[in-house]
Amino acid sequence: MESKKTAFNAESLLLGVLVLLTFAVTTVAVIPGLRQEFKGYFFPSQRTILAKISGDLTGQGVLVTVLKIQSGENLFLEVFVEESPGNSSLLAKLNLAEKRDGYFSLKGNATNLGLADVDADGTLEIIAPTFDDQMVARLNIYKFNSQTRSFDRVNAPVGAF
Repeated sequence: MESKKTAFNAESLLLGVLVLLTFAVTTVAVIPGLRQEFKGYFFPSQRTILAKISGDLTGQGVLVTVLKIQSGENLFLEVFVEESPGNSSLLAKLNLAEKRDGYFSLKGNATNLGLADVDADGTLEIIAPTFDDQMVARLNIYKFNSQTRSFDRVNAPVGAF
């Protein structure tokens, strides 16, 4: 009789632990914030440079380097300004809303990051293509605002591409 009671208690304890484990896993899977923390803990995100481009945005000799970076599931641009030869500082970090890298044709070449004078005003804009969750292509265009020393997102003029 004692062995049946002990076996019943062990089975009940195991079943209880399994139910609690199921609730915990379901909670982590359903809540996005917990899911990202869990994923980040077991699968640390790596910072990968997808593209690099350098140029003079304003035409006044201020050289910038733009990096398109993927970190985990996020895409963003980092813009560095060259203060002196070999010495650069971060000017802006621009978050791209989409999660997938994209490509487009610029002057006959396929690229995933570009500098071009989209609005024909004499200054270059940063062009970073991406794809959204439904694989719809997005062309992110950022124009440097010299008064605020920041970047504004702009729409492509009709017929620009």
